[in-house]
Amino acid sequence: MKGFSVLVGSLLLATASIAFAADPDFKDYPAAPIFTGPHHALVPQENSNPVMDQARAKALKGKVNFAGHYILNPLGCGGGAICAEVLDAQTGEVAGGLPNAYDGSTFAMLYQPDSRLILISGITLDGEEDAQGNSLESVNRDRYYEFVNNEFRLLSMTDAESPPLD
Repeated sequence: MKGFSVLVGSLLLATASIAFAADPDFKDYPAAPIFTGPHHALVPQENSNPVMDQARAKALKGKVNFAGHYILNPLGCGGGAICAEVLDAQTGEVAGGLPNAYDGSTFAMLYQPDSRLILISGITLDGEEDAQGNSLESVNRDRYYEFVNNEFRLLSMTDAESPPLD
């Protein structure tokens, strides 16, 4: 009977570990060494404008802040929305952008220069789908993405805690 109790206890522990799995951790998504060489000048972008080009060129002069050799460049994208571009300090290219635009009043990002992981919190403005392609209600969510081959790959998503009402 003691062996059965140990087995049941082990199964419960394993189930609890899966049910309460920790959020992804920056150290588990390491990037190549942080690029410290001279930053490449901005490569002209198709369908751009002088204001955007100037903002990108200025951002490219800053420190690498994401995934080894990239610079995340948050910017307003109209009507209180926040977007962000990923600029490659080594090539001067716009490598990509966040997977969505976000309500500026709920938006936050956490990222590190030596990790490919990014946490994006907020309410999306362009709709959102789960991993199976089903449309989701527009609510405040925390999303963990891995940046791979210039794309954000969704790792996990959870509804954010709502602040308590007074």
